[in-house]
Amino acid sequence: MAVPGTKEAILNSLLKDARHSRGLQGCVYDLEMPLLLNSDESPLPCRETPTEFEAINPSFSSQIHALFEALHEVEHLSKKEENTENKTDDAYDLIDKDGLVPAIRVIGQSFDRYPNCLHRNFHWRRLSLHGPATLPQLWRVTELRLFPRPDYGVNIDYMNARPVSLRVPLELASRLPALRHLDCPWLWERMPTAFTLRPWRDERHEFGKAVQELHEQLPTSLVSARLWFWKQNTFYTDENQSIEMPDLIRPEDADPLSLALRTLVSHLKQLDLRAFLTPDLFQAPIMWHRMKRLRVEFHPWCPDGTWYFVGPRNENPYPDGGFEVTSEHYPPTGPNELDEEIDEEYEEVEGTEEEELQTDVFRTVPLRSKIEPLLFAFAEALKGMPTLEEAELFTYLAWRPSRERKRAYEGIDEEPYNRNRATYKWSVSYTPGNDGGKRLLTWQVGSWRPQEDVIQSFKGLGGEDREVDILWNPFEFLQKRETEDYKAFY
Repeated sequence: MAVPGTKEAILNSLLKDARHSRGLQGCVYDLEMPLLLNSDESPLPCRETPTEFEAINPSFSSQIHALFEALHEVEHLSKKEENTENKTDDAYDLIDKDGLVPAIRVIGQSFDRYPNCLHRNFHWRRLSLHGPATLPQLWRVTELRLFPRPDYGVNIDYMNARPVSLRVPLELASRLPALRHLDCPWLWERMPTAFTLRPWRDERHEFGKAVQELHEQLPTSLVSARLWFWKQNTFYTDENQSIEMPDLIRPEDADPLSLALRTLVSHLKQLDLRAFLTPDLFQAPIMWHRMKRLRVEFHPWCPDGTWYFVGPRNENPYPDGGFEVTSEHYPPTGPNELDEEIDEEYEEVEGTEEEELQTDVFRTVPLRSKIEPLLFAFAEALKGMPTLEEAELFTYLAWRPSRERKRAYEGIDEEPYNRNRATYKWSVSYTPGNDGGKRLLTWQVGSWRPQEDVIQSFKGLGGEDREVDILWNPFEFLQKRETEDYKAFY
């Protein structure tokens, strides 16, 4: 396997772009995976082995190092140009005055011949960065973007995708002293499906350790971030809200990822977050003194294996929490007796029209014992943001039940249960009304109302001198959830 991407090739491309645009700013680097050979004479085994992965992972690291070294050389040449005394009138800096914005797009795995076994198309081992402390510091990078490059030739977003360790964005940011914005529109998390298994828990715990180790090394210039851990699914086509889910917190008492984000956010003025969360994100005391604009999307599912919402008739399978993750939940490294059965199940899904897929999305009513602690923690956390301008906590709910469940609701003339498909936003937002304006709390929760102690906690944001105006908004039902940013993956 040849390792793609060298410093020289990247540098030549960057200099060419700099000359063409008369100053380099945005640059996109497509990080390729080594081509896997799957000949008739020597076919690949059904599943990727640890040995194979150990041969692939170094190519990821080497390309990251090559990119940073090439960018470092561009910075050096640009500085050299700046110090040139005899500049002509048409001279220009190699780097735009607003700084560099590299976008690293991780390309999915490719094969010279498509593998017969479907397990080859779903990867769970995460790529890691070797020797991050040896990366050169880049003083002109003001924004870093990291995400998987979209593959429009597949029906499932994560098919052939090579996930990246959650440590990597932090390791890269720590080498960028002038970084202002960190943009990660998908950090490779997703809901489980019947035909894929992986040790989901481990990476979340590793992220918690990474933040503890690295957050003090993050540049003080970092003021904003987009961290979308899971990718929105426009139609919720691969979710089943009735199955038993894993507990991603045990053996810890609190969610490591939520706690780590709590620490990370303390650096920021602006955060756009999408994650599987617990109230630990807002665990007191919150001292987010720089925070101005906060946008948090939580998933209806909670990482302890429970849900924040139940069905309209209190349907709530497995209410006591998720199952413990053990060795049996890790994908085998070789052929397994269940492989053919799982492959057949996937082939049935792959060949089915979207309208016929057997999802079961029915959780539309808040479960007080779960949602109110989250709301209360959010309200208390807002008190630790003295410079806040706006904040929102929200999720998207949908009504797309299984055929059996849908039959039980036939004849009900009430949205969303009288629709074939409905999606809507469930949210609470707050604007403190700085400079003498009104403090406004907006609930978009339909006819549901939180208990009085939760409402009073939000009212307390006004202090003794100013009341908080409360607005209750109805739901807006959609065929699908809106796409917030069409340019997120470009």
